[in-house]
Amino acid sequence: MKLKRVRLGDVFSIKQGFAFKSSNYVNRSNYRLVTLGNFANDNSFKFNNDKAKYYKGNFPNDVELKEMDLILPLTEQVEGLLGNSAFVPNVNNKHFNFVLNQRVGKIICNDKKIDKKFLHYLLSTNLIKDQMEAFAHGTRQRNISPEEIYKIEAYIPTISVQSKIGNFLYSIERKIDNNNKICKELESMAKTIYDYWFLQFEFPDKDGKPYKSNGGKMVWNDQLKQEIPEGWEVKKLSQIESNIITGKTPSTKSKDNFGKDVPFICIGDIRRHCFIENTQLSLSKKGAESQKNKYLQKDSLCVSCIATPGLVGFCNYISQTNQQINSIVFDNKINKYFLYFNISEYFKNTKGTKSGNTFANMNKQEFSSISVIYNEYIVKKFYDRVDSYFEKIKLCEKENQQLKSLRDFLLPLLMNGQVKIKG
Repeated sequence: MKLKRVRLGDVFSIKQGFAFKSSNYVNRSNYRLVTLGNFANDNSFKFNNDKAKYYKGNFPNDVELKEMDLILPLTEQVEGLLGNSAFVPNVNNKHFNFVLNQRVGKIICNDKKIDKKFLHYLLSTNLIKDQMEAFAHGTRQRNISPEEIYKIEAYIPTISVQSKIGNFLYSIERKIDNNNKICKELESMAKTIYDYWFLQFEFPDKDGKPYKSNGGKMVWNDQLKQEIPEGWEVKKLSQIESNIITGKTPSTKSKDNFGKDVPFICIGDIRRHCFIENTQLSLSKKGAESQKNKYLQKDSLCVSCIATPGLVGFCNYISQTNQQINSIVFDNKINKYFLYFNISEYFKNTKGTKSGNTFANMNKQEFSSISVIYNEYIVKKFYDRVDSYFEKIKLCEKENQQLKSLRDFLLPLLMNGQVKIKG
């Protein structure tokens, strides 16, 4: 495959975003800002709903975005962000349109010279990212201008070959995105059942009818200051599952404590995943064996309790975690999915932490003492009801990790012509 050397400024231009006035931010409107927070670290778009900014006011028409517009960050808010790009998603059912905020640019391709999908992946290669880092300026947050991006050089094939490569890699990305949607929908279905049974107490009674609305007896609980179903108990978390482990980091002074033998789970590995399929760090056998009492069995539930409390996820392999995470190693598997939602709900609806100087913290004793409204029979019925949902989620997330590994392996080979796509 013959490659041609080009300057990026010869094949596309960048439209910079608008400086929206913060005084016109509102809770909801027809326009939602695309910001640096909408770029995921896996080179895709994330909705970032918790930090969404809506705008009500005047702005130029040309900063309103359409589906499949290609955008890129011009500020490195987090390390490694420069070189990422994302396609604007379809928002037809969300009752708003995205608009382009400052420090984000929209790429306008010369369609005769560069394929937009191919460019999306080209920008993420080390060749381009390294040049972006070299041209970027600033210390705390590095910035890069369109003019500096235009100076970057790359090697590209003919437009027809670009199109084949772009479409192939994009098909992998769409499959990953589709799996994510399946996972989100399945988890939402399981959460709906959890809410109905354990928050509204409308679990099936002996006749299969919703308990509370069909006259099920409720009794007052002094500890919780609320009514709970008759026969249910309020237990500490440790009375339901006693094997709770607080993680630990082996000495970082000894490099041979780290290797590729035992997955080492940190907060970032839990975020956005129900099952932890991959970790950024791993321990060597030596490092893991230096703290044998910190091993987690497969399907243990990891819960972040420092810095970003309340993230939950199941480990897929025998693992260890750092000290920011408390984990439940289950003696009774029926509690897995119930406690997954119960603990998430606890952190969501209560402060759940004590305030420190910098981070919010919850130690092992406090975590073990979380109060849980519990009925083993109904918890077992819930497990039987949703187990297939979670097994499907696990399969989808595992497939996504395999697809990402395939994409990352093929990307440089496709870009430099070592691998060709037939057809």
